[in-house]
Amino acid sequence: MNRKRFTTALIAAMLVGVICLGAVACKKKPAPTESTPETSELTTTTTTTMATTTLTEYTGPLTNTVEINWNETQLESPVVYYCKVTRGEFLNVREGPNTTYRKVGTLTRGQSVKIVARCNGGWVKTEDGFYVSETYLQTTMPD
Repeated sequence: MNRKRFTTALIAAMLVGVICLGAVACKKKPAPTESTPETSELTTTTTTTMATTTLTEYTGPLTNTVEINWNETQLESPVVYYCKVTRGEFLNVREGPNTTYRKVGTLTRGQSVKIVARCNGGWVKTEDGFYVSETYLQTTMPD
């Protein structure tokens, strides 16, 4: 309840500030008298610059540049598997078939991935050329 009162008080204070600023800005300036020399007005302009972010667009699958020094058995045709990690957890996608290789991405529960080869130690190769542990994959969508 205190948060709601604080927010209401903050909004009210901001509105009062805006009204006061408007009243000052709208106040008429007195007409110059004959004894006053020519007057000039000073105008101040404030420019706000916002930072922009440029996102790189990728097309097609990423390429893996790690040299293959392990055995792979190619499948006759790609097979779709689904990630079966616990809800809220991720399956790491790696450059090679071992946890010592660099992580290049993650899969979430139920996300599909096409497998094109099997490797030593229970790892599989994705169609993009990266690797995931087969322990966390299944052929049906998890519940």
